[in-house]
Amino acid sequence: MIKIAFAGNPNVGKSALINEIAGSSLKVGNWPGVTVEKKEAEFDYKGQTIKLVDLPGVYSLSPYTLEEKITRDYIIDENPDVVINVVDSTNLDRNLYLTMLLKELGKPMIMALNFIDEFEKLNYKLELKHFEEHMGMQAVPTSALKNRGIEELLEKALKVAEKHKGQVHSKYELRVDKFLESEMEKVEGFIKNSEEFIPIMEKYSTDFITIKLLEGDRHFLGKMKGYGINRLDLVEESKKRIEDKFDEDVETIFAESRYGAVKGILLHTLKTSMKSRLDFTDKVDKILLNKVLGLPIFLILIAGLMGVVFNGAAPLQDWLDGFINGFIGKYAAILVEGTPDWLNSFVLDGLIAGVGGVLVFVPLMLFLYFFLAILEESGYMSRVAFLMDKIMRTMGLNGKAFVPMVLGFGCTVPAIYATRTLEDEKSRRLTALMAPFMSCGARLPVYGLFTAAFFGKTAGVVVMSLYFLGIFVAMLVGLTFRKHEYFKTDDIALLIELPPYRIPSIKMITRSAFTRTGSYLKKATTVIMGVLIILWALTYFPNHGDTENSYMAKFGKTMAPIMKPTGFGDRWEAVAAVVPSIAAKEVVVGFMAQVLPLKEEAAEGEEELTTFTEDVVEQVKGLGFAVKDSFLGVINIRAIGGLFETPDAEAIEEEGTGVVGAVASLWAGDKEGPLKAYSFMVFILLVVPCVVTLAAIKHEFGNKFMWFVTGFLVIVPYIASTLIYQIGRLFI
Repeated sequence: MIKIAFAGNPNVGKSALINEIAGSSLKVGNWPGVTVEKKEAEFDYKGQTIKLVDLPGVYSLSPYTLEEKITRDYIIDENPDVVINVVDSTNLDRNLYLTMLLKELGKPMIMALNFIDEFEKLNYKLELKHFEEHMGMQAVPTSALKNRGIEELLEKALKVAEKHKGQVHSKYELRVDKFLESEMEKVEGFIKNSEEFIPIMEKYSTDFITIKLLEGDRHFLGKMKGYGINRLDLVEESKKRIEDKFDEDVETIFAESRYGAVKGILLHTLKTSMKSRLDFTDKVDKILLNKVLGLPIFLILIAGLMGVVFNGAAPLQDWLDGFINGFIGKYAAILVEGTPDWLNSFVLDGLIAGVGGVLVFVPLMLFLYFFLAILEESGYMSRVAFLMDKIMRTMGLNGKAFVPMVLGFGCTVPAIYATRTLEDEKSRRLTALMAPFMSCGARLPVYGLFTAAFFGKTAGVVVMSLYFLGIFVAMLVGLTFRKHEYFKTDDIALLIELPPYRIPSIKMITRSAFTRTGSYLKKATTVIMGVLIILWALTYFPNHGDTENSYMAKFGKTMAPIMKPTGFGDRWEAVAAVVPSIAAKEVVVGFMAQVLPLKEEAAEGEEELTTFTEDVVEQVKGLGFAVKDSFLGVINIRAIGGLFETPDAEAIEEEGTGVVGAVASLWAGDKEGPLKAYSFMVFILLVVPCVVTLAAIKHEFGNKFMWFVTGFLVIVPYIASTLIYQIGRLFI
């Protein structure tokens, strides 16, 4: 197998190049032991198996972030056959600094001059042969968007890999001042003449060891101690002489040397024009990053995006729900007809309902990821972090932490995974603790049901108050825990690239959306399936479908006295509904329909019998109408209003078979009824969003933190609901 690692700055198109080379989407996982996303693609090419590894985008190799540590350690420890350094050809002066750092590692390397189509539109000129000579490596102009230079890049990478096969590292000399060069030679001589450095030189290039020792790289010095090297007196003496000579720390001196080398190379090989791709970007940023208009524009844009997502996904969700429960459910029922009641219930209520509970949200996730990919690929999402930096700093975080919070309004699961973009573990933890309080779309059916039953025309205002309450609680949590040692972070400045605006290709954003949705399905299905089967068992046994006397009912009646301070604790049905809500919030509506007596409806005659073929035709027609309605929902200019639109009582009655009236009967004639209903909705808002969220937290942060979050997301809603109910009673 030939292993090729792709390294470069963020937003240089590494993933797009890999996808074009491999002809398939990246496989997404995690690096062993850490939470940074690992992307790989494996394929056969001319009789050889090739693995492409997409390393995290970084600006340097000083391991102050997980991304930098992973990139450096992977290239050194995993020893790929060749490194492809992907650079933005329209911004070489910035990108080539990382190239210099990569060269110091002494590994076989070639360069991909990406976005070459944009480079040529700007009328830039690069003397490629002279550039390659100065850089000491081959460079291939590429464009993933135009499928240009892809095969040439792969062919040259394989030739370089073959040429340097078995080579640990190559010689690289950084162009520096004569005095600095002499001091480096002294340190290099010390390294070569010390037996204790022999095993280290088998792994690292002498140049890299010399530079890192003089820079005082803490990560590297820690590795030296692992080899038993503690005395570095000669290195410290050289370091002191260098700093005295230049009146600067050694790390800055080496950085300036690298930048100087880059400028010198580009001065002799690159010609730019007066035309700049940044002109358009600067004009747009004057509006989108305006101190007054920037934030309102962002909020309107996100509200519109969420409205489009929900409006576009809803018809497909409805069709999928009907397909699973109506079509698959119908024929599954025929197959299990005549089997024992428990098996019948297990297949229909456990397996079919369980799969449906996961799959019905696939359209929503697909739409969400599609439009988020547009924002990411266009360059706007990095500007969101910039806009929100000042607000997030009050909670000990920087602007990047706001992006997961926004995602939380759609679904908490991608919000948890989005914390990967933050710089350190403590920031990730605090953001992951706050994100679940954002009111995700799955809570809307519960709000719709209870507001229709208790609040009538003021339902919209009540729902909005819940959204704002979630934001308020999240900020309160951030302010409370920012000083705690487990979450407290250093004041990390927001260092983020604001790339030029680009028009993303449909191919790229579609691939991104399908890859992410597939990852969601893979992680969600097993977890939620298991939990829903358990819930089925708890509501079916011990009396074979008698819900009133099921284990779930017994649990609700046992917990009711504890929940009494919240107001809704006087009804075991409401208390018991909290448990299935942790599996999935939408389950609450169905659970209420199961445990509460519904009004009998007049029979409308015999249901018309249909054949399998007729059912298939009906489903295909339904899918066609759903696609049409989905398209109309996306282009609907009223999409923003649809985001917080509450289903009316009639709509819920139609779908819930009288469940609104049944829920209203919970506290019929009780003047505190609306207050108890609101308290219940607050609990649903703040309690654990779903088991898939817990699985995501476990996946990202481990068992210990998952159990902490679980306990926290039970205590907070209990306190909040109790306060709201007890204070509210004073005004009734």
